[in-house]
Amino acid sequence: MPILLAAAALAQATPVPPPTAPAAPAPVDVARMAALYDEACLQTFPIDGQLDALMMKKGATPMPADQVRISLKEDPGRGWRVRDGDQTFVVLLELPPYHACSVRASQNSTGSSVDLAPYRAVVDRFVATHRDFAAQPPMDMTRGGIRIHGEMQSRPLPNGAENLLVINQQIVDPKLLEPGTTSTPLRFVHQIVTKS
Repeated sequence: MPILLAAAALAQATPVPPPTAPAAPAPVDVARMAALYDEACLQTFPIDGQLDALMMKKGATPMPADQVRISLKEDPGRGWRVRDGDQTFVVLLELPPYHACSVRASQNSTGSSVDLAPYRAVVDRFVATHRDFAAQPPMDMTRGGIRIHGEMQSRPLPNGAENLLVINQQIVDPKLLEPGTTSTPLRFVHQIVTKS
Protein backbone atom coordinates (compact mmCIF):
# COMPACT_ATOMS: atom_id res chain seq x y z
CA MET A 1 0.00 0.00 0.00
CA PRO A 2 2.79 2.54 0.73
CA ILE A 3 4.02 2.09 -2.88
CA LEU A 4 0.57 2.97 -4.26
CA LEU A 5 0.34 6.03 -1.97
CA ALA A 6 3.81 7.17 -3.06
CA ALA A 7 2.85 6.70 -6.73
CA ALA A 8 -0.38 8.65 -6.21
CA ALA A 9 1.51 11.46 -4.48
CA LEU A 10 4.06 11.53 -7.30
CA ALA A 11 1.30 11.66 -9.92
CA GLN A 12 -0.29 14.63 -8.15
CA ALA A 13 3.05 16.41 -7.86
CA THR A 14 3.99 15.90 -11.51
CA PRO A 15 3.15 19.05 -13.45
CA VAL A 16 0.82 18.63 -16.40
CA PRO A 17 2.62 19.64 -19.60
CA PRO A 18 1.11 22.60 -21.44
CA PRO A 19 -0.92 21.85 -24.56
CA THR A 20 1.34 21.26 -27.52
CA ALA A 21 1.16 23.21 -30.72
CA PRO A 22 0.05 21.34 -33.83
CA ALA A 23 2.79 19.14 -35.22
CA ALA A 24 5.04 20.86 -37.71
CA PRO A 25 5.06 19.48 -41.22
CA ALA A 26 7.67 16.83 -41.91
CA PRO A 27 10.70 18.19 -43.76
CA VAL A 28 9.83 18.38 -47.44
CA ASP A 29 11.06 15.40 -49.43
CA VAL A 30 12.08 17.39 -52.50
CA ALA A 31 12.79 14.24 -54.52
CA ARG A 32 9.23 12.93 -54.03
CA MET A 33 7.79 16.38 -54.68
CA ALA A 34 9.82 16.70 -57.89
CA ALA A 35 8.69 13.24 -59.04
CA LEU A 36 5.03 14.25 -58.57
CA TYR A 37 5.68 17.54 -60.37
CA ASP A 38 7.28 15.65 -63.26
CA GLU A 39 4.37 13.22 -63.54
CA ALA A 40 1.52 15.70 -63.05
CA CYS A 41 2.78 19.02 -64.35
CA LEU A 42 5.45 18.18 -66.91
CA GLN A 43 4.22 14.88 -68.40
CA THR A 44 0.41 15.22 -68.03
CA PHE A 45 -0.38 18.96 -68.01
CA PRO A 46 -1.64 20.88 -70.06
CA ILE A 47 -4.28 18.24 -70.88
CA ASP A 48 -6.64 18.98 -68.02
CA GLY A 49 -8.76 15.83 -68.37
CA GLN A 50 -5.66 13.65 -68.13
CA LEU A 51 -4.57 15.49 -64.98
CA ASP A 52 -8.02 14.86 -63.47
CA ALA A 53 -7.64 11.14 -64.32
CA LEU A 54 -4.14 11.00 -62.81
CA MET A 55 -5.35 12.55 -59.56
CA MET A 56 -8.18 10.01 -59.39
CA LYS A 57 -5.72 7.16 -60.04
CA LYS A 58 -3.51 8.42 -57.19
CA GLY A 59 -6.45 8.57 -54.78
CA ALA A 60 -5.97 12.31 -54.36
CA THR A 61 -8.51 14.21 -52.25
CA PRO A 62 -10.27 17.04 -54.12
CA MET A 63 -9.97 20.37 -52.31
CA PRO A 64 -13.05 22.48 -51.53
CA ALA A 65 -13.35 25.62 -53.65
CA ASP A 66 -12.71 27.92 -50.67
CA GLN A 67 -9.35 26.22 -50.02
CA VAL A 68 -8.37 26.48 -53.69
CA ARG A 69 -9.21 30.21 -53.58
CA ILE A 70 -6.63 30.74 -50.81
CA SER A 71 -3.91 30.06 -53.39
CA LEU A 72 -5.55 31.01 -56.69
CA LYS A 73 -7.45 34.06 -55.36
CA GLU A 74 -10.05 35.00 -58.02
CA ASP A 75 -8.54 32.85 -60.77
CA PRO A 76 -10.51 29.73 -61.76
CA GLY A 77 -9.13 26.29 -61.04
CA ARG A 78 -9.21 23.19 -58.87
CA GLY A 79 -6.90 21.34 -56.55
CA TRP A 80 -6.13 18.06 -54.80
CA ARG A 81 -4.24 16.87 -51.74
CA VAL A 82 -1.91 13.99 -52.54
CA ARG A 83 -0.60 11.79 -49.70
CA ASP A 84 2.76 10.11 -50.22
CA GLY A 85 3.82 8.37 -47.00
CA ASP A 86 4.54 11.07 -44.43
CA GLN A 87 4.26 13.81 -47.04
CA THR A 88 1.20 15.72 -48.22
CA PHE A 89 1.45 17.70 -51.42
CA VAL A 90 -1.07 20.02 -53.02
CA VAL A 91 -1.57 19.89 -56.78
CA LEU A 92 -3.32 22.94 -58.23
CA LEU A 93 -4.66 23.34 -61.75
CA GLU A 94 -5.17 26.98 -62.67
CA LEU A 95 -7.43 27.47 -65.66
CA PRO A 96 -6.93 30.09 -68.41
CA PRO A 97 -6.14 32.90 -68.86
CA TYR A 98 -3.21 31.73 -66.67
CA HIS A 99 -3.10 28.00 -67.40
CA ALA A 100 -0.81 26.41 -64.83
CA CYS A 101 -0.11 23.23 -62.90
CA SER A 102 1.73 23.47 -59.60
CA VAL A 103 2.85 21.16 -56.82
CA ARG A 104 3.13 22.78 -53.42
CA ALA A 105 4.32 21.69 -50.00
CA SER A 106 4.30 23.39 -46.61
CA GLN A 107 7.60 23.53 -44.82
CA ASN A 108 8.56 24.60 -41.34
CA SER A 109 11.95 26.19 -41.53
CA THR A 110 13.97 29.11 -40.30
CA GLY A 111 16.17 29.80 -43.27
CA SER A 112 17.75 26.38 -43.72
CA SER A 113 18.53 25.78 -47.36
CA VAL A 114 16.45 23.43 -49.48
CA ASP A 115 18.28 21.19 -51.93
CA LEU A 116 16.56 21.90 -55.24
CA ALA A 117 18.70 19.40 -57.20
CA PRO A 118 15.77 16.95 -57.70
CA TYR A 119 13.61 19.78 -59.11
CA ARG A 120 16.40 20.90 -61.43
CA ALA A 121 16.94 17.32 -62.62
CA VAL A 122 13.32 16.83 -63.78
CA VAL A 123 13.21 20.29 -65.33
CA ASP A 124 16.50 19.71 -67.16
CA ARG A 125 15.08 16.51 -68.70
CA PHE A 126 11.95 18.39 -69.79
CA VAL A 127 13.93 21.32 -71.23
CA ALA A 128 16.18 18.92 -73.16
CA THR A 129 13.16 17.72 -75.16
CA HIS A 130 11.45 21.11 -75.60
CA ARG A 131 13.28 23.77 -77.58
CA ASP A 132 14.04 27.38 -76.81
CA PHE A 133 13.86 27.43 -73.01
CA ALA A 134 16.19 30.00 -71.47
CA ALA A 135 17.02 30.51 -67.80
CA GLN A 136 15.97 33.88 -66.42
CA PRO A 137 17.89 35.73 -63.69
CA PRO A 138 17.05 34.26 -60.26
CA MET A 139 15.03 36.34 -57.83
CA ASP A 140 16.02 36.77 -54.19
CA MET A 141 14.28 39.17 -51.85
CA THR A 142 13.14 39.47 -48.25
CA ARG A 143 9.71 40.84 -47.39
CA GLY A 144 8.05 40.87 -43.99
CA GLY A 145 10.65 38.55 -42.50
CA ILE A 146 10.31 35.99 -45.29
CA ARG A 147 13.08 35.29 -47.79
CA ILE A 148 11.74 34.52 -51.27
CA HIS A 149 13.92 32.70 -53.78
CA GLY A 150 12.67 32.13 -57.33
CA GLU A 151 14.07 30.51 -60.45
CA MET A 152 12.44 30.50 -63.88
CA GLN A 153 13.05 29.07 -67.31
CA SER A 154 10.93 30.44 -70.12
CA ARG A 155 10.35 29.93 -73.82
CA PRO A 156 8.27 31.91 -76.29
CA LEU A 157 5.16 30.38 -77.81
CA PRO A 158 3.36 31.67 -80.93
CA ASN A 159 0.76 33.40 -78.75
CA GLY A 160 2.45 33.74 -75.37
CA ALA A 161 5.06 31.94 -73.26
CA GLU A 162 5.70 28.74 -71.34
CA ASN A 163 7.35 29.04 -67.94
CA LEU A 164 8.89 26.61 -65.45
CA LEU A 165 9.25 28.09 -61.97
CA VAL A 166 10.36 27.17 -58.49
CA ILE A 167 9.45 29.53 -55.65
CA ASN A 168 10.82 28.85 -52.18
CA GLN A 169 9.84 30.93 -49.14
CA GLN A 170 11.84 30.68 -45.91
CA ILE A 171 11.22 32.46 -42.62
CA VAL A 172 14.21 34.54 -41.58
CA ASP A 173 12.64 36.66 -38.82
CA PRO A 174 12.23 34.58 -35.63
CA LYS A 175 9.41 36.90 -34.49
CA LEU A 176 7.26 35.25 -37.16
CA LEU A 177 7.74 31.83 -35.58
CA GLU A 178 4.56 31.91 -33.53
CA PRO A 179 1.95 29.14 -33.83
CA GLY A 180 0.19 29.35 -37.15
CA THR A 181 2.88 31.41 -38.86
CA THR A 182 5.69 28.90 -39.27
CA SER A 183 4.56 27.16 -42.44
CA THR A 184 5.90 28.53 -45.70
CA PRO A 185 5.35 27.14 -49.17
CA LEU A 186 7.68 25.52 -51.65
CA ARG A 187 6.15 25.63 -55.14
CA PHE A 188 7.02 24.03 -58.47
CA VAL A 189 5.00 25.55 -61.32
CA HIS A 190 4.49 24.84 -65.04
CA GLN A 191 2.65 27.78 -66.59
CA ILE A 192 1.39 28.57 -70.07
CA VAL A 193 0.54 32.23 -70.57
CA THR A 194 -1.56 33.18 -73.59
CA LYS A 195 -1.69 36.73 -74.87
CA SER A 196 -5.22 38.09 -75.15
